Amino acid sequence: MKYDYELIVIGTGSAGFNAAQSAKKNGVKKICMIEKRALGYSLCTNEGCMPSKTIIATAERKRMIESADALGIKATKPVVEWRRVQNRVKYLVSNTFAGERKKGIQASGIKVMKGEAAFINQHEIQVGKKTLTAEKIVIATGSEVFVPPIGGLESAGYITSDEALFLTKLPKSLLIIGGGIIAIEIGTFLAHMGVEITIIEQAPRLLARFDKDVSDEIAASLKKLGVKVLLNAQVESVYKTKKVKEVVVAVGKSERKINVAEVMVATGRKAAIEGLAIENAGIKTDERGSVVVNDYLQTNVANIYAAGDINGKVPLVYVAGMEGRVAGANVAGKKEKMDYTMVSSVIFSSPEIGTIGITEQDAKKAKKSVVVGKVLMKDIGKAVALAEPEGFIKLIAEKKTGKILGMQVVGVQATDIMQVVIAHIYHGDTVYDILAIPYPHPTLGEALSYAADEVVAQL
Repeated sequence: MKYDYELIVIGTGSAGFNAAQSAKKNGVKKICMIEKRALGYSLCTNEGCMPSKTIIATAERKRMIESADALGIKATKPVVEWRRVQNRVKYLVSNTFAGERKKGIQASGIKVMKGEAAFINQHEIQVGKKTLTAEKIVIATGSEVFVPPIGGLESAGYITSDEALFLTKLPKSLLIIGGGIIAIEIGTFLAHMGVEITIIEQAPRLLARFDKDVSDEIAASLKKLGVKVLLNAQVESVYKTKKVKEVVVAVGKSERKINVAEVMVATGRKAAIEGLAIENAGIKTDERGSVVVNDYLQTNVANIYAAGDINGKVPLVYVAGMEGRVAGANVAGKKEKMDYTMVSSVIFSSPEIGTIGITEQDAKKAKKSVVVGKVLMKDIGKAVALAEPEGFIKLIAEKKTGKILGMQVVGVQATDIMQVVIAHIYHGDTVYDILAIPYPHPTLGEALSYAADEVVAQL
């Protein structure tokens, strides 16, 4: 059969555009990308990591001014002009973040068709009134907010992370349903902006997938910031009165009523498959609605691949980009496997969090024999000099060889410190390799060598 295209990519976000570029680089010539949103859109640039980090930069600068007295500087109380903050965010999203993506897509020379795509069968796609055919297809439509069924929530109204970054006016108080990464980041920066924050988490601790020490440290920092946290708790219902939103929360066997100005849902995301009619192509999904793929990002339908949040593997923008590159290469005939072992996590809380590899709890569950080295930031000279003594660095190594298996760091510039360890893990280094490097003093990065010392002392 003769097809209109060798490859159709549905979605031009991080996964989609990388898939198209990778396929082109590997010899695929006739490619068409389909995008229902504005050209240049991606969750990260428009509604996620970039606008959130722009606002976090404002909140962090405010925090630094407020804490300047500790460094001998008498500063007046900073006043946040929220309208100006929002204007800056919108300008950067439009002109820099999404704007530069748009230029990159246009410069690629890859055809883009605007419209909503729907499968007719495994080779045919409907876009408006047009029918397109392709030998191979990559689905890269990303994810959308998951909203749990909570009584009264829809009628009372709520916001998600999408709206929280573009509020025209800050609420006096906000209750956040969920205690994951998004809840921590948004809760932190809004608390710095003066919003009274309450976080409701059904698990026994915040950031339940992370190392327990990380959870404990961030819980302490949130408490210091004035954020209220309820654990082992679940929102039962939400009711809107004339003045507030009344939230009923079950905590153990008791119930509590909490009145707030606004409610935010931060309970994760789900695959954006609505309207794609993937059932027409016979594509399988799992119990969460994510498209099932193998190690090559291939679905159960041999000519169709799925990359990015749509497959539910690791919902991170840089992973979506990697998956796109792998899927694009495999469309072109390669046999590249997607490797998630080097995936790290960063959280732009206050203090920051950076993690990679296994945790102490992971090692115990897997019955791995490991050694843990932990150093507090208050014992690192540079952190003390910066008046930023909160946090720690924790190194996990194999007991027999000293091979580095994981690291968790909480503290000032943790998201940058962590990246040193990424290279060590990638190259299969041991703690002895860390100690072979003369780290400059005083720096935050040298904390890694102190943690390595702690490990070596136990080997």
